[in-house]
Amino acid sequence: MIKINNLDSHVETAVEHILNHLNIKVSNEGFPLILKEGTALNVSFDLSKIILTYQTLNEVFVGLRLIKEQGLDKAFQIDYPKRLKELTFMLDASRNAVLKTEEVKHLLNILALSGYDGLMLYTEDTFEMEDEPYFGYLRGRYTEKEIKDIEAYANQLGIELIPCIQTLAHLNGITRYQPYRDIFDTLDILLVGEEKTYQFIEKMIQTMSQMFTSKKINIGMDEAYMLGRGKYLDKFGYEKRFDIMVKHLKRVMEICKKYGFEPMMWSDMFFASGWGDYYAKDKKLPQALLDAVPKEVGLIYWDYYHTEASHYINMIEKHQQFGNKVVFAGGAWKWIGFTPDNRFSLKANQASMKACIEKQVDEVIITAWGDNGAEASVYSILPSIIYNGLLKYGSDEVDSSVKVSFKAITNVDFDHFMLIDSANQLTKNYKHKSTANKHFLYNDPLLGLLDTSTEENYPKIYQKHINKMKKAMPYYGRYQYIFETQLALLKVIQKKVNLGVYIRKSYQEKDLEALKKHVKTLKTVHKDIKLFKTIFSNQWHQDNKAFGYEIQDLRIGGILSRIETSIQKIEDYILGKTLSIEELEVELLDYYGGYKNFQKSHTIAEFRYKPVVSVGVTV
Repeated sequence: MIKINNLDSHVETAVEHILNHLNIKVSNEGFPLILKEGTALNVSFDLSKIILTYQTLNEVFVGLRLIKEQGLDKAFQIDYPKRLKELTFMLDASRNAVLKTEEVKHLLNILALSGYDGLMLYTEDTFEMEDEPYFGYLRGRYTEKEIKDIEAYANQLGIELIPCIQTLAHLNGITRYQPYRDIFDTLDILLVGEEKTYQFIEKMIQTMSQMFTSKKINIGMDEAYMLGRGKYLDKFGYEKRFDIMVKHLKRVMEICKKYGFEPMMWSDMFFASGWGDYYAKDKKLPQALLDAVPKEVGLIYWDYYHTEASHYINMIEKHQQFGNKVVFAGGAWKWIGFTPDNRFSLKANQASMKACIEKQVDEVIITAWGDNGAEASVYSILPSIIYNGLLKYGSDEVDSSVKVSFKAITNVDFDHFMLIDSANQLTKNYKHKSTANKHFLYNDPLLGLLDTSTEENYPKIYQKHINKMKKAMPYYGRYQYIFETQLALLKVIQKKVNLGVYIRKSYQEKDLEALKKHVKTLKTVHKDIKLFKTIFSNQWHQDNKAFGYEIQDLRIGGILSRIETSIQKIEDYILGKTLSIEELEVELLDYYGGYKNFQKSHTIAEFRYKPVVSVGVTV
């Protein structure tokens, strides 16, 4: 037992939250816990009292986790100095899924126990803005009250809530509305040089200053590759993209300064202007470009794709040439459909963190994007989230100590939890960043765009995944609901993965008996998908606000409808009502344009829905 003495009310409330999460009881019969401020995290137990020395408030909770890991049946002394100054988790709340306030608080508990210092809330238009009724309309936007509530809870845990918005591109959510049409250049990119644009940006930044107490702000500005090629070109004539970018950045920085913000931004546009490829590591940036970038803005080097520390070191060195503050952003791969890729994330994060520590980049962000639907639960990447916190304090390999920490935080066995990746794992090679989970759910039974990417042994692989997850299912505790989603998905894919291949072969061989069997399988798959939809709906609505789920309804409903159409067409053909099935007459080609050189699914990372389901232009 642990007894808490002589704590001020602010710390005591926060400690109570975390003790409940850790399932540690407070009792007069327990050992006293003495908190002291110091220069590094240290925990000691002499069989009579616990002394927890911390540098920052959030380290109190890391210390509590260490106490749980050690137990109180013998004396111990732990020195736990951090190798990294600040670690921040970025939550994407703009790709359909807007995490409920109570779930953000649960996530904050996990971040505190893992050693995070900040939570960056990525909101494109998903925050409330005065007199802007279409901004975040029907998108589940956070209200000011919700932001304040989240921030108050974060502050109790010593975690800084940081605003993250877009001030140049990625504002697709509002491009459809007439009131905003004057401020867009092309696509989702704002019109630089237009005064209405800067009035709008100032309104966003002013709103952030009212909602958040943090003086940090991420102003975005990434991936605006068509900048200056639309209305800007008509209005101002041709200018180099880099010159437009710098001009715009200076205006936005003036606004940030007005409201007391210290801005940071994604750095890719400067590299794209310098050599056209963000990761062209062998090329040099022109000195004129280095000199032109304002020194007051922090540059965020984002990179989620490499597993060699040398690559990150090279890119960090190129960023440091600017003379600006450099922040690194790695990724926890949850943006590839319903199923994450923790296996790859762990390797990439291990390499990037090593490089950051070596090159003295002392601020790191771990992003959790939800591109193209945000189907995966934020909790599906708990191995990646927690591992990065442990890397901050000196861990390296995913070893027994990492697994002990993971169990202490989640009450789930690490190896059991890693089964969450199963639907994407078709080989044992972690570099195979597959999005098979989305491919084989949505692959059309008749068109079969992805039928050339399958292999004969895939159903057996999925059956093994199913068997392992079934055995582990009783041990997932609070997170069982996300594994129920994955198990239901695995069952669908196991039956469906090669079904289109079998149907086409039987049709071409005019094997009517085989086609009858395939119809039965299609009807079973239809039932399995309906069950999956129900289970996934439970997951979505437990985690997120309702808005955005309509996309999942439309997509899953779409594949159910296509299966119904497939059944009808095959049955009509069997009965002789039709003489052919047009889709099955077509000879399939490689998904990526390799003609008959078929690329297999374990090397395809295509997380977008539209290219998977059809080549039609109206989807």
